[in-house]
This record gives sequence, structure tokens and C-alpha cells, in this order.
Amino acid sequence: MLNMSLQEDLIITNAYEEWLDKNPDGTISPEAAAIVAKQMAKPDRDRRFSFSASQAGSCYRRQELAFLGVKTVGVTDPKTRRIFNNGRWVHLKWQAQLLTAGLIDAIEVDVKNTRLKARCTLDGMGVATRGRYQGEDFGLEIKGRNYYTYMQQAKDEPDEGTRRQVDFQFLMTGFDVKVILNENKNDQTYHEWVIYRDESRVQDARAELRELSKAIDKERLHPMIPDCKRQEGEFNRCPFGGNGGPCMMAGTWPARIGGS
Repeated sequence: MLNMSLQEDLIITNAYEEWLDKNPDGTISPEAAAIVAKQMAKPDRDRRFSFSASQAGSCYRRQELAFLGVKTVGVTDPKTRRIFNNGRWVHLKWQAQLLTAGLIDAIEVDVKNTRLKARCTLDGMGVATRGRYQGEDFGLEIKGRNYYTYMQQAKDEPDEGTRRQVDFQFLMTGFDVKVILNENKNDQTYHEWVIYRDESRVQDARAELRELSKAIDKERLHPMIPDCKRQEGEFNRCPFGGNGGPCMMAGTWPARIGGS
């Protein structure tokens, strides 16, 4: 269930603003600095052979190809790399300051479920210190957004892709409460939502993972979605798409897996 988050029920915002009032320079503690520095030196995790929360709700075939480590098409251009790097620094800033403020206890928390072949990484986790959810464990998801997306979602709710990611994380962690923080990349304003576990959505996430896992066990990919069969829409946006791309060429099962 999406809680439209009355001000007094927010887990991060009020306490964070109080901390900023006392620490206007946003200086972080040596302990937080050490934790964040360790994360900065880590390479990105190997995403092969597990289904990821960030892909939840997307095309099954795309998720299966990613699971198998099939190479993507195209080269990431410098502009896109800069956008990704900016997002990483937005995460690190929030993580460092929220650790210092005592609002989260850990960052980049890795959670695995071997039976479902699933894995997720929480941007942070902690225990709510005030309001309706005081004493509840919660997970944190941080998103850097462009101006248009930020304004659109701030008036309404997080996009469905983020909601599906959160449902996946509820399934993996057993938590009942999740915080999503959107930051506007243009001016660093931010918006918080508190999401309470919706069991029907969590069961949908479980069903999706079971279906994906079954395809891997049977070594048979799901078929291409209608758009891709028509070579429209997602066909030209998917990292496995395009004419002659890995998705089109894989058939029912790719000849080469594991990034080989």
C-alpha cells in the first residue's frame, strides 16, 4: 500500500531536516566516511545468474538474457556514463549523511534467495525513530530524477517500475516498510514516500520469480513480446534488442551464456 505520507509519518524528512539545521555544511562522521569510502572502491557486482530487483516487472525474456550473462549491444556513450556516475554520487551523498544522522544503520545491503535465484541490494536500512512507524525496520531506495520526472512523481506517486522493485525487495527482506527518496537533479529538492507492504503485490513478485526460475531450469526462454516481434518500441530500447541483436538471435535458448 502506498502511504501518501502525512508529514508526521515520514521516516527520513523531518529528522534529516533537523540534522541539517544543526549541521548546515552536511559534514559527515569519520565512521560514515569509512563506510562510504569502502563502497566507493568496490566494483559493480556481477549480475549474472541472479534475477535483480531493478529489473522486476520488465520483459521476462530480457530478464532471462541478463541472468544468463548474454552480452548487451551497443556502447554506452559519454553522456550516459556521466548520468550514471551522477546517480552514484547522489546515492553516496545521501548514504553518508543519513549514516551520520543516525537515520540508517547500513548501506548497500546485499540480500540473496538461492531458491528463487534472486538477489537485491538495498541502498540503506534502519529502524524508524519516530512517527507511525517508530521501531519498524525499513529499507531505503534512493533515486536521482530529472526535473520533469521529479515534478510528475512528486504530484502523484513513484513510477510503477520503482514500485515493482520495492515489491521485490519486500519479498526478499520480509520488511513491511520501505522509504523511497527522489532527488531532483536540477536543484536537489527531494520527496519522500513511505510504502507499506502490500501482500498481493508481493505475491505477484513471487509468481514472477517462479516463472523466470522455471524458464532457466527448463532452458527455454520466454518468447519475444509483441512490440519486439514487430520491431517497434522496446525493440529499439532494450540492451538486447535491435535487428540481429542477442534477443532476436537467441531463439529458445542462447548458444553462449555467462558473458562468454
